[in-house]
Amino acid sequence: MDKDEKRIIKLTTTSHFLVHLFEGVLPPLIPLLIMEFSTDYFHLGLVVTVFSYAFGIGSLPSGYLADRIGPRRLITFFLFGAGILAIGVWPTGALIHYGILMGGIGLFCSTYHPASNTLISLAILEKGKAFGIHGIAGSLGVASVPLLSAWIGSTLGWRTPHVVYGVIGILVGMYSLTIPRYPATREKRDAEKTEKPPFSISYLNLIVFFLSAMALGLTYKGIMTFLPAYMGESIHMAGLKLDKVALGGTVATIALLSGALGQYVAGRGVDRIQAERLYLGAILLGTVFVFLMAAASNLILVLSAMMYAFFYFSTQPMQNYLLSTYLPRHRHGLGYGIHFFITFGVGSTAAAVSGYLADHFGLRSVFYAMGGCFLFSSAMAAVLLFRVNRRTRL
Repeated sequence: MDKDEKRIIKLTTTSHFLVHLFEGVLPPLIPLLIMEFSTDYFHLGLVVTVFSYAFGIGSLPSGYLADRIGPRRLITFFLFGAGILAIGVWPTGALIHYGILMGGIGLFCSTYHPASNTLISLAILEKGKAFGIHGIAGSLGVASVPLLSAWIGSTLGWRTPHVVYGVIGILVGMYSLTIPRYPATREKRDAEKTEKPPFSISYLNLIVFFLSAMALGLTYKGIMTFLPAYMGESIHMAGLKLDKVALGGTVATIALLSGALGQYVAGRGVDRIQAERLYLGAILLGTVFVFLMAAASNLILVLSAMMYAFFYFSTQPMQNYLLSTYLPRHRHGLGYGIHFFITFGVGSTAAAVSGYLADHFGLRSVFYAMGGCFLFSSAMAAVLLFRVNRRTRL
């Protein structure tokens, strides 16, 4: 990678880590928030849903804007906006006010994924490798936030993690201002345009792809919202003397760290092996371990969660790579906007639905339901592989 590409990677990886701190700050704090606001799983699931709908809905215009005003500007917009609102959580005293602030943070965060993936797809030549590195940073954010938020929240109060992440966001936003609005070199873009034949879009393949991504988005939000609480309730090992909040956050982080390895392996693999084939295999194997998580406890639960995280997060660089091959370059921003709207917007429905299931049937039922979503995603991925291979043969 040249100097400009390395600077882009620094910005996108740091920002990707941070966006998942903003996204995942609430679930580890659920036991504290239940006591603070005298509420239940369902209403906190609604707050997660508000954040996630804003996170997803904002992706649609953000994808369009990334093609128009430049993706770097949108990343800067996310960093300053989410950072300021996160600091604003400190004086919050009512659940409704907290929910409004989280919705605002989600709206600012919504600009990030379409912008960053557009920036990488346009500015980096080794896309698979870059998406893998970018994904690793996101996975590390997802994996570390249960531990960070649980320990900071248990020690310094539930508001403190929000403020810490907000300050970091503003600092990274200042760094983003040092990167040009359009950092991709024209020579690289022009060379790629002349090397590629006229582009043909298969809209049916896109629909099938988006259906698969939507189902995985449901599983992500359903599982990640209640994984720390589920771990805290289901892990009972001799010698562990942590409260449920710290225990759930710590064990969830240990399990989710394997997602970074999945991102790396997938990022390296899609440049060498048919992406659709890898995508189907990862979803099928992930399905097995989600159902094991629903049935297991203690060490088997932790190991199953590690394998789930490995295979689930490995699908993310695959999805980003696939979408970059299904759409022409001047539509990448719009494509990623639709993708993340479906993944985080529509997928966020699972937070409230999972909260209802948890209240009425127990936390274990959430994982059985998410396993069903994995099965649907597997079916769509199989259809996609069949259609792409048939088209290639023709």
